[in-house]
Parts: sequence; structure tokens; C-alpha cells
Amino acid sequence: MTLSFDEIRTLYRQAIDPRASDHEPSVWWDAVAEEMREVMSASTDREAAALIEWWHNDWTSVSDTPVAAARRIRRTARQMMSRVRERT
Repeated sequence: MTLSFDEIRTLYRQAIDPRASDHEPSVWWDAVAEEMREVMSASTDREAAALIEWWHNDWTSVSDTPVAAARRIRRTARQMMSRVRERT
């Protein structure tokens, strides 16, 4: 099961940045969606973290780490997909 584009935006906001706006350029959201899907399909949290490690400047500015962010993304995605399955 995959998440829709709108669900990916919700996932990003819940796991990474609640201030991310619908007014961000669509090319930016497309890149975010691609990375979120890659993180969700990674075999491990560490593998997922390696996919988003390049955000390192953002991590250090908020005392975060790629592994912690990857875990949040994956946990939030599982929760969202579980809720969708429960409704069907």
C-alpha cells in the first residue's frame, strides 16, 4: 500500500516540519514525496537515514539526526497506513 501525494505531505508535516506550506513550489513537494517514499521502503532505519542524511544542515540546527527523522517518518507512515486499512 502506498500513500497519496496529500498523505505524503501530511506525513512530512507530522514527522519533520509542521510549518511546510502548500505554497511551497510543486517541484519541492515532488522531491519531498520521492524521498519520503524511499525512506518508507528502506529495509532499516539506518538505510532510511542514509537517504536523507544530506539534510545535515537542517538536522544540526534543530538538534536532530537523520536516524531519528527516518524513524519518525517510518513510524508515522505505518500509523497512517494502518488507519487507512482500518477504514477499508
